[in-house]
Order: sequence, then structure tokens, then C-alpha cells
Amino acid sequence: MRETYVLINCDLGKEQQIIKFLQKLQSIREVQATHGVYDIIAKIETKTERELNDTIQSKILSLRQVNSVTTLQAE
Repeated sequence: MRETYVLINCDLGKEQQIIKFLQKLQSIREVQATHGVYDIIAKIETKTERELNDTIQSKILSLRQVNSVTTLQAE
């Protein structure tokens, strides 16, 4: 099982909308709003690298309100 943390920078005031969307995704285990450079942190658990890439590319980065993401993979 791959464990990855995604730090998300989004449009001002869109944090809760994005959090509600992320909570519905199967691979998202935790998601919280943060303060500072990043607005949201999400913990993703996937079985494969392909599933991880799909979650980040097709589901998170496809949101218009998301400006950037930084991923941190645990070993």
C-alpha cells in the first residue's frame, strides 16, 4: 500500500468545497484545511503508482480551483 501526502494550494475561499469533494474519493484517507503556504493536506492510500497518478492528475489537479500540489511519499 502506497501512502502519499498531497499539499494543495487553492483559490481563496474554496477550501471547504475542495475538502468535501476529496472526502468522497475512495483513495483519500484523511483531509484537513491548513494555514500557511498550503491550504489543504490530504492523505492518499493506493495500491499502485498508476492509481496514485490517476488520483492526483485526473481528480485533484483537474479541479479549476486547485492552483498547485506538492506530493510527499512515505516509504
